[in-house]
Amino acid sequence: MAASSSTTPDPRNRDAARERARQVADQHARQDKRSRRILQLGILALVLVIVAVIGVVVAQNRAQQIPEAGPVPASANQWGGTVLTADGIRTGESEVEERDLAEVPEAPETPDDSAVPPGVEASGDGEPVQVVIFQDFECVHCADFEAENADALEKAVTSGDIVLEYRNLNFLDRSTPTQYSSRAAAAAYEVGNQSSAEQYLAFVEEVFSHQGTGGLDDEQLVEIASSHGADIAGALEEDTWRPMVNVVSQESLANGVSGTPTVFIDGERLGNEAFQEALDAAVEAKE
Repeated sequence: MAASSSTTPDPRNRDAARERARQVADQHARQDKRSRRILQLGILALVLVIVAVIGVVVAQNRAQQIPEAGPVPASANQWGGTVLTADGIRTGESEVEERDLAEVPEAPETPDDSAVPPGVEASGDGEPVQVVIFQDFECVHCADFEAENADALEKAVTSGDIVLEYRNLNFLDRSTPTQYSSRAAAAAYEVGNQSSAEQYLAFVEEVFSHQGTGGLDDEQLVEIASSHGADIAGALEEDTWRPMVNVVSQESLANGVSGTPTVFIDGERLGNEAFQEALDAAVEAKE
């Protein structure tokens, strides 16, 4: 009878099996971790999309709820212009308390570049030169104009050489999902209601310094305005001045202003000549 024999398992085989099992477990763990990460990123992306969509819907609904008629800001004339002088911002200049978009003519199919908007005119002999700037806070060319001429404009206003009028338009509302042009223009009206001419100019300059970022939200506009002496939160929330922004924008279109910046110096539309040269010539002509 043959003797039975037993085989002792090789420890090295057990170690190799354990190592393979560990590697498989590690691989599964990495796959699970990667899957969780992809899922988390997917959820985050979905949340961001939902938030963006909600923001757009809210902004669109808000725009649709703006009434056609609304009050004229204290800091504006009836044409929607905020006028800055050496003595400060003119207030109570409007001959009417309210403007209605329904009463503003439609823009012609072909803009009339020879047209002069209402309220734009040459000043009298011995009076400061009238400078009227039609601008849009979302306009890159307006931002460039501001960067190039802000210091000269402030100096000319302070010295009494010019009376400076801003008409802030919403031509580029379609460029942002939150009607930024309209909101910034409305913010500027409330800043004009509460601040000095110097603070207003500083507000305009700072807002333009953010051009190209996709537009500031209301909270950012409120913060900038606060740094220049104005509390505009309530006016923005209530859209107090949005009807006036719509009126001045439509009225500008109806009177030959089809792009921004458009500048008038003593009733004459600025063409291809340099602004500073044209301004200096107008000021010298008054001396």
